[in-house]
Amino acid sequence: MTSSVLKLTGSTCALVAALGLAAAMAATATPATGCKPGTTCLKVQANGKPGGTFTAQCTGTFPDFIMQSNRLPTAGDPFFVLSQNYPATAPTGDAPWLAIDFKNGVAGANDYLKALRDYAFDGMIAADFRPENNTVRQWFHMPLMNYSNARREPIHGLTSERPITGPELGLKKGVKINNYAVGFYNAAGGSTIGNVWKSGHADVTKSIFAPGTMTFKILFSDAKPTDFAKGDLMAGSPTWTIQTTTGKKTVRLLQMDVSANDPRSPTGWVFGTYAFDSAATDTPAWLRLRPVGLSWGNDPGFTPTDQKAGKKLMESTISDQIPAYAKAHLGWAGRTNGPVDNPLSGCLSCHGTAQFPRAADLGFFLDAACNTDAKKLQWFQNSPNTKAFGAIDAATCLPTSTPATVSLDFSLQMQVAAKNMLTDNMTNPCAPAGPAPAAVKALAPKAPQYPGVQGRGEIKR
Repeated sequence: MTSSVLKLTGSTCALVAALGLAAAMAATATPATGCKPGTTCLKVQANGKPGGTFTAQCTGTFPDFIMQSNRLPTAGDPFFVLSQNYPATAPTGDAPWLAIDFKNGVAGANDYLKALRDYAFDGMIAADFRPENNTVRQWFHMPLMNYSNARREPIHGLTSERPITGPELGLKKGVKINNYAVGFYNAAGGSTIGNVWKSGHADVTKSIFAPGTMTFKILFSDAKPTDFAKGDLMAGSPTWTIQTTTGKKTVRLLQMDVSANDPRSPTGWVFGTYAFDSAATDTPAWLRLRPVGLSWGNDPGFTPTDQKAGKKLMESTISDQIPAYAKAHLGWAGRTNGPVDNPLSGCLSCHGTAQFPRAADLGFFLDAACNTDAKKLQWFQNSPNTKAFGAIDAATCLPTSTPATVSLDFSLQMQVAAKNMLTDNMTNPCAPAGPAPAAVKALAPKAPQYPGVQGRGEIKR
């Protein structure tokens, strides 16, 4: 597949440099009210530019949130604060999962997933998943996920995920639920984010994550108990109140995704996921998440025909603790996939499309041109994390040489942030930069937009 291995074409390098030096400029923004005491509060537009009916809260270089001024936290609500004091260098010796053989059958997979879960939860449950209150370990957020209808909400920092319509996931037919998530990067991952955004603009050529990076994401749903046909999947689940673009909602924990940089994987990463189990009795209820499975490779060549023939995946392990509803919602040909995720793909293959510009989203699966398993298998290759996935021609569902792409190292959140600032020309109201020349804006690569995928703001996988 045509792609770049961090040896970019001259035109792509020039484009990245020019866009980085010429992100959209904001004039002096008008002070606003309604933010956390002690922070900078600005009146902005939805795109971050001055004026308008939105409010930006700034506690650092990047906004904590940009939200409609009539949708801010109210009395008694906490405020989301973006963790953005990114370390200059990656720490070493903080990757306990590397001592576990994830290829050692179900037991090895379960042990590896538990190590990642325990590492993520250490200090975070007590801190209510607010990194500023965690005294055990530093965690960081991806900046600039503040635009479109999927923008960060201002109480917990959740963004919109893929909605689900019944009967999928056991919902009553026609019932639609909305899902939300917030992700975290450990200090190793935070150091990479800091390098990418060091100047306030995205230098996407620095997006290869440092050794020892671990990330996790907790996903919530607004599904009500009565939305399910055969019992509430989230009975007893932890609940949060969030402030969405349409008002306050109560959401409940449904899923947790984990990923770890691991040199033993042919892709450089191991991805796994958890699903909430309403039959579990662990205390606190966060521990009622049960492992679904993990993937360290994409099992190239493995199709639904192989699955029906009883063949086994060699680079994915499904846990023996998986809840029944999650087992019925695995990815393509049985690959590891979470309840909220699109069953057309898998955790690892979906994240493998993270690149700039966006040129091969999961939305291609929906196209009539992607009508054979051979074409779909393009999304299930084992490429090193330094190699960009490459572009796919929507008309043929075949690789194309344009646009040239840069690997974002399996980080779809980095893809969102880079697209917001480099392609969509959004403005960072907290630290505005110089205006982009018209000629540079005209060169900004535009990937095709597909309904239901990250193309108009949020990732829907």
